[in-house]
Amino acid sequence: MFKHKPNFPLAFIYLFLCGAIPLFAQDASVDNKAEDLISKAEEMLKADPSKAIYYSNAAIVEAQQNGDNSHLAMAMSTLGEAYMNQGDFDMGFEAITNAVEKCPVDSIQLKAYIYVRLAGCYLKLMDLERAFEYVNKAAVIYDSINDLRHLAGCYNSRGLVYIQVPDNNKAEANFKAALEINRRIGAKKQIASNLNNLCLYQGNTSEKIAMLHEAIAINDSLGAVWSLGENYNNLGTQYFYGKEYGKALEALHKAMIYARRINAKELICDNYRYSSWVYEAQKNYPAAYQNLLSLYETEQELLAKDAIRQIELNTIQKRLKAKEQEMLLQQQAFQIKSLRMQRYISLLIGGAIILILLYIGFHYRHRKKVQILETAHKLQEQEKELVELKLKQAENETRIIEKELDYNRHELTNFAFFVRSRNDMLAHIQSMVKEGYKLQDSQIETHLRSINAYITQFNAKNTETEVLIDQVNAKFIDKLSQLHPDLSKNEQRLASLLRIGLSTKEIASVIDSNPKTVNMARYRLRKHLNLETDESLTEYMKSI
Repeated sequence: MFKHKPNFPLAFIYLFLCGAIPLFAQDASVDNKAEDLISKAEEMLKADPSKAIYYSNAAIVEAQQNGDNSHLAMAMSTLGEAYMNQGDFDMGFEAITNAVEKCPVDSIQLKAYIYVRLAGCYLKLMDLERAFEYVNKAAVIYDSINDLRHLAGCYNSRGLVYIQVPDNNKAEANFKAALEINRRIGAKKQIASNLNNLCLYQGNTSEKIAMLHEAIAINDSLGAVWSLGENYNNLGTQYFYGKEYGKALEALHKAMIYARRINAKELICDNYRYSSWVYEAQKNYPAAYQNLLSLYETEQELLAKDAIRQIELNTIQKRLKAKEQEMLLQQQAFQIKSLRMQRYISLLIGGAIILILLYIGFHYRHRKKVQILETAHKLQEQEKELVELKLKQAENETRIIEKELDYNRHELTNFAFFVRSRNDMLAHIQSMVKEGYKLQDSQIETHLRSINAYITQFNAKNTETEVLIDQVNAKFIDKLSQLHPDLSKNEQRLASLLRIGLSTKEIASVIDSNPKTVNMARYRLRKHLNLETDESLTEYMKSI
């Protein structure tokens, strides 16, 4: 009956793989195509920004068609960087901010990479606070995942911001930290960038010139045209600081050649600016003025192109939307073809799932009923045991209470006996005194001696009574001593007599005293116990 059951999942998996493998292969090829275009764009950022823009736009189209936000965000950030290298700050800033929005939340490494580029945008806009904010965010991410290569890039970007502060000491510390990491991991391109940035400000001219020559050698071997233009621009400024004006103009001339080759407007503007400095230092004012005029015209040209760039961007976006519509139609056609097969497969899977769920539900309910019955039986047994324990406890408590009652009855009987015995003794003494009234003078002395002897005997019995009081109330006195350790023996005996409910007069009779003295003793005992005026001294003793 169940022999063919395992074959259904295997058949389903086979059908699924037959249909899915071509799709996976197609998706992988699309992903690889977008990734290849981004790699080409990244390679051309410094060599030829216009080509980097072309490859970036192509990568954006591929990523949008595939619905891949990771590659889309990366392509947009590369596009923005390419525009920034061409001097088109508006387009560059817009592309990089769009990249931040498109970046998936869980792609923290990509987000950090875009943050560094966004920091560069804010640096160009001279918003140094925001530049520091984004480069520090990126550094925290790279440090947490131990990505040394990109952490060095953060140090490099932070140094560029410090130059604008200006704080050249902090800038140099960050550039050197980046250079140390890049030399350790052998990142030539980044080493050249760090060396170039260490020469963006005035300092030890010979040392900085040597750094720039090393950077030029690296970039020349890599074919990085844009970087070579920047290196020669900085080399010209260092020669200017060293007052070697001929070498400065020679370096700036080479920089202009590289900048014009890739139409890097930003490098061209910098070249005009630095050349004007050199010509002014040589007192060649016409040439200095001509370079300043060229600088002004180039900057105006950049501003005039913003509107054209916007029109181009709108055209590109329309083309992208048309391409998206075409892709949607193709996807819909494919979905119509695959819906029938999916429907049959879904029905089979749904039927199998329903049967499995029904069986699981029946088994679960049956097991649940058994568990409930077992639990109820255990509860009944526990309740029975609990009732038996409560009965035994109640019996034990009853026996303890009966013993305490017998003990209290014994105490009261003994004290009643003591009180009655004392009263009898006092009555006998009183009668002996009355007999003395009738005796003659010669007989009085003898009679008084007999009374004295009787009183002496009575005092001995009084001491025995106190000892007996202490013995009978030993347990109570122990508890009282624990609560109030500073009470005297007489106060403890008074508390014992109050506990059994004797009145002041009866207590005076028992301890051979008078009511006034007993009242004073009660007052002192109340003060020692710190009782309020509305608290009963007798009830307090009974509570102990």
